[in-house]
Amino acid sequence: MGKMPGHVEDRVMRVFVIAGACALVLGGAAGPSTSSLAAQSVLPDAPGRDATVKLCGNCHGAETVASVRLAPEGWRETIARMVAAGAQGTDQELETVFQYLSAQFPVEAQKALDLNSATAVELESVAGLLRKESAALIAYREKNGPCKKVEDLKKVTGLDYKKIDARKARLACM
Repeated sequence: MGKMPGHVEDRVMRVFVIAGACALVLGGAAGPSTSSLAAQSVLPDAPGRDATVKLCGNCHGAETVASVRLAPEGWRETIARMVAAGAQGTDQELETVFQYLSAQFPVEAQKALDLNSATAVELESVAGLLRKESAALIAYREKNGPCKKVEDLKKVTGLDYKKIDARKARLACM
């Protein structure tokens, strides 16, 4: 991201991850029927799920959306950014999506991500890693076994440990 302060870089990264998640979950390259089935299996069945799939489906994937946890103001900001980026819906639909995301994916529900079993999508969305960094971490743990403590990841070639360190309250080696 460059020379942005850490908290701004985190928010910008979160928006990109959420946008990518919505694309995969709701639309994706596989087509609407496969996407709808994926969304049904990953997104909780609750009021607002259909509106979320409809509005976000052209850009995001369900697994990514389900891995993100934000406070209500974070979801409001994310939805506003998505509208600015071209997402379309009525005010009522946008409010329904906000209510769904806020209720189903609140920040309080986020538990520490186990870096020994995390998928690439989870490493990108929760740990804030780039795709190549996620791949480097996964390759490292496959070759060297599970980490004992987060600091062990300083040894991973191709991983910007500062990203891990900045989010270590949400990360663990279990």
